[in-house]
Amino acid sequence: MLIDTISLALFSHTDEWQANGQMYLHEGFFMLRNFTLHDKQFLIPTQPYLVQEGRVVLVTGGEACYSFNLVERRFVAGDLVVFGSDTLVEKRFHSADFQFTAFNFHITNDTLRFFSSYRCIHLTDESRSVVDGHMNLMWQLLQQPVFPRENIRLLTRSLLQYVCTIKVDEADGAASNDQPLSRHDGMMRRFADLVSRHAVEERSVAFYAGELCVAPHYLSTLIKQLSGRTVKQWVNQVLIKEIKVWLAYSDESINEISYRLNFPCAVSLTKFFKRETGSTPSEYRLHKLTG
Repeated sequence: MLIDTISLALFSHTDEWQANGQMYLHEGFFMLRNFTLHDKQFLIPTQPYLVQEGRVVLVTGGEACYSFNLVERRFVAGDLVVFGSDTLVEKRFHSADFQFTAFNFHITNDTLRFFSSYRCIHLTDESRSVVDGHMNLMWQLLQQPVFPRENIRLLTRSLLQYVCTIKVDEADGAASNDQPLSRHDGMMRRFADLVSRHAVEERSVAFYAGELCVAPHYLSTLIKQLSGRTVKQWVNQVLIKEIKVWLAYSDESINEISYRLNFPCAVSLTKFFKRETGSTPSEYRLHKLTG
């Protein structure tokens, strides 16, 4: 069984962060307020981390670059990022003044009505005011002696519902320029999302072409032109990251992981991992445990 590895990193350094008013934590729920990273060892660059709960993140200062399900994104102050469960996150870099406010939420049938995958929006002054209002009220309620569970649930629902009302051409564009995606960029984004969600079960070009309603040859040519990588290389990259997460953050055997990730056997997974990374799964796991 996997753990939410970003939550693990957060929950291992709570005393100081709670004391200086940057963090609230109660029974798995957390909220970070004007949280800075410049003096904290938080998330190793290029190491994939798995998020198993929803996150709402408002960038309040500086800039950063993170990869979400293989797609690299740059974030600046005023960006609102919302992403759901089973998201692979990798840190690339952040500026010394990078700062954000964030909280987690459980993916339920209620929240799925408004949100199911990933969204990044550069907020206008009007929408920023609404988001700030929700988050400020949430933080104020968390100062009460009893955890306001129902209030937090309703505020989360309200915020997710509001995010879904923001017009399409304001959402999902590059964080730094608010421009809507081109047709090809949109195709690339949808392809990357599909691969991140289905690579474990589906590894053929035909599957992804069918989901995107294009011919396999057209998709292969387009993805190669736009990214410099083939469809197979995209799928392999997702598989490698999935294997790394399971090796680093579960106690399952290599045989169990190979079954879970649809490899014929442990030998097949080991050969694939060795070819792609230069080390065996056992070597990688040992390095993570001793590093």
